[in-house]
Amino acid sequence: MSGPDRDDPHARASDEERGRAARLVQGAMGDGRLTPVQGEERLAGIAAAEHRDELKAFTEDLEASPPPHGRQDETGPPPATGAEAPTSSVSLLRATVRRGEWAPGPEHTVLAFMGGAQLDFRDARLDPRGTTVRVFAIMGGVVIIVGPDVEVRCDGRGAMGGFADLSGPPTTPPPFPAPPLHVTGAAIWGGVEIRRRDREPLPPA
Repeated sequence: MSGPDRDDPHARASDEERGRAARLVQGAMGDGRLTPVQGEERLAGIAAAEHRDELKAFTEDLEASPPPHGRQDETGPPPATGAEAPTSSVSLLRATVRRGEWAPGPEHTVLAFMGGAQLDFRDARLDPRGTTVRVFAIMGGVVIIVGPDVEVRCDGRGAMGGFADLSGPPTTPPPFPAPPLHVTGAAIWGGVEIRRRDREPLPPA
């Protein structure tokens, strides 16, 4: 059975729900349903929203109207459970750190609103098909760290902010291709940096 607050619009919003709302807005910006300014305003509101009904106010018209030509946008509702489900990190006036062995899934959304986030993918269990990281840095900063063997593709855009891919090409090609990392999104009065570092040695047994 559903939990008592599963369908309660006044319940507090989770990070996963904020991430899904941000993906809907980004999809609408990409296909022209929202202008960049409109999208940036909604993303700021989503990052600051505390309850589900606040989130719904930013996405209700986007869920009601499908993308043009019946195209199913990749930012639509994510799978509900399991390894295929997208994941999220939210930094609202605080710092968030992800490191060690963690599973971002095929898609990880980052919302940094007047806060910071550091995502270390060196020991993360990346999806074998690759992982997309959607970053929305609004008056905040995000640092992404990758290992020596990961290929990075970055196409995020900035408005009074920007994306800086400082990773360069892989320095240690593995015997088998490593899953690629695609970094996209928007930096609004904020910044996103991608850096490459060697993996830390394992502690002695």
